[in-house]
Amino acid sequence: MRLRPVVISGFLLSALLLLSGCGSLSGVTGLGWMTSSSDKITYNDTEWCVPRSLKKVLNRVADRYGRVTVHSTKRWWLENWWKGGASNSYHLDCKAVDFTVRGDPGAILAFLKAQPEVGGYKRYAFGHYHIDTGPRRTW
Repeated sequence: MRLRPVVISGFLLSALLLLSGCGSLSGVTGLGWMTSSSDKITYNDTEWCVPRSLKKVLNRVADRYGRVTVHSTKRWWLENWWKGGASNSYHLDCKAVDFTVRGDPGAILAFLKAQPEVGGYKRYAFGHYHIDTGPRRTW
């Protein structure tokens, strides 16, 4: 019996990645899965999906402010809707992170704003911070 090599088209590969939980190619092409996180970072959600650029920012936050807890990375559309996320949320494509860290909120926001990899950034009233890879903005 001869075994034939399996050729996967770009469309099929994208479909497999979507079904595997990445939501887009960003988790793979962003190389987040290849970038290690500081031992001061705890993930309560998917770590491998976080883009490399945001992992670097989280590592810097941990180095400067101490323990970081990541609460939200990849969201499925239903979870995003349930949490009140925007319909075009960067969480849907593995391009956003919500986390907590202790420290002066004003200083932390200024630090996040100074990071070139961060597009959107915000501190929610309940203490979570949000960063994403989108265009520069806050709301």
